[in-house]
Amino acid sequence: MSAGSQSSRSGTEIVMPRMGLTMEEGVVVAWLKNVGEPVQAGEPLVEIETDKATVEIEAPATGLLHQIVGQPGQTFPIGAVIGYLAAPGETISSNLQPAPIVETASLAAPGKVRASPKARRIARQQGIDLSQVQGSGPDGRIVAWNVEQAAVRLSAAPSLVTSPKKASPLAQRVAEDYGVALEQVQGSGPGGRVTRKDVERAVTAPPAAPQAPANVLAGFTYEPASRVQKRMAERMVASFRDAPHFYLHSEADCRALLALRKALLPKLEERYAVHLTITDLLVKFCALALTHHPQMLAQWSGDGLMKASAINIGVAADTPNGLLVPVIQNCDQLGLSEIARQRAKLIEKARQGALALSDLELGVFTISNLGMYQVDSFDAILNPPQAALLAVGRIKERPVAVNGQLSVAPTMQLSLSVDHRVLDGASGARFLSELVELIETPGLTLG
Repeated sequence: MSAGSQSSRSGTEIVMPRMGLTMEEGVVVAWLKNVGEPVQAGEPLVEIETDKATVEIEAPATGLLHQIVGQPGQTFPIGAVIGYLAAPGETISSNLQPAPIVETASLAAPGKVRASPKARRIARQQGIDLSQVQGSGPDGRIVAWNVEQAAVRLSAAPSLVTSPKKASPLAQRVAEDYGVALEQVQGSGPGGRVTRKDVERAVTAPPAAPQAPANVLAGFTYEPASRVQKRMAERMVASFRDAPHFYLHSEADCRALLALRKALLPKLEERYAVHLTITDLLVKFCALALTHHPQMLAQWSGDGLMKASAINIGVAADTPNGLLVPVIQNCDQLGLSEIARQRAKLIEKARQGALALSDLELGVFTISNLGMYQVDSFDAILNPPQAALLAVGRIKERPVAVNGQLSVAPTMQLSLSVDHRVLDGASGARFLSELVELIETPGLTLG
């Protein structure tokens, strides 16, 4: 992404870009060039952190990095100048004025409390008045961690209460997601500021000197769970407890599907250097079916439905760090070759532990394929807050009836997990029926 810029007698301004409809400010994480170094237009120049992701911003023009206004750790509003570029040989005024730094409000405005949905839910559970809670999110927005800290303060002696540790918005969000106490994280940013990477290191770090519980049976050993494992366990328990699951099962004849993959595989490998898998074809077919059944993209929000406008499909991946679900964005707009390329890239990043937060966000539907492990069929727990998940078994030769005659054909067992708060049986059945039709007659769609 390119940084915004304006040309003037003071050189080319590097401004804080807008990287999302809801973005109001960003944090300068690090400059990738030193003052005086040459910079090419489009070359990564500075890392910017929003409340959702850390992104490398490209230089808006070719020249020299003349001045850095935004220092690492400082927060600026959209459009604020964070630096200046000079053309080679250009003389720039030395009286450049720094851009205004955003001072995050320490308290929400009276009568207008801004808080995340999770923060509101925890406040209701704990009986906490949000108007008395200090927010550390953008513009003083109250996040779940703030409410949890308020609950601690209510039960602790005043002398034991400590102030929240400085942390970037994204670090706060990751800490909130994984239940990490920021006071226990060693910050590596300016002034000890906790960054996203600091929190991620805390998440993946093994527990210090774990002690086996007293109830470990003789003949058993004890292995403490990592934070990732604990977070996954909490999510699955919450999903199974809160979402009323039901399951729909079907079997698809895969003769045409296998023939299509066999025909496309060498062409895609030769032309695009990608390896087409059955999962890639299922992503494509699910995307096509979801365009006709938009109710499948809705999510339960507690008192109503949130309806997604983009078809972003997650693909469950087995990694050394446990189950992860990277998301392929806008699948309905991608061809098979691009779906295969993105799926392979995301799975590799997942296995290397290199996924960004943005790789895991905004999924509206999940595919979990265990066919490669010789699993015939299974029922999966929903991936919250999504309302549907497709569980896929292996393709296997099975007896089938064709025109009244018993025959043998390769078939696939499908199981659709559904949240009954969002969808009823008929809605899920219509989607699954169309998906089976796409699998059994793929040539009608892709031909």
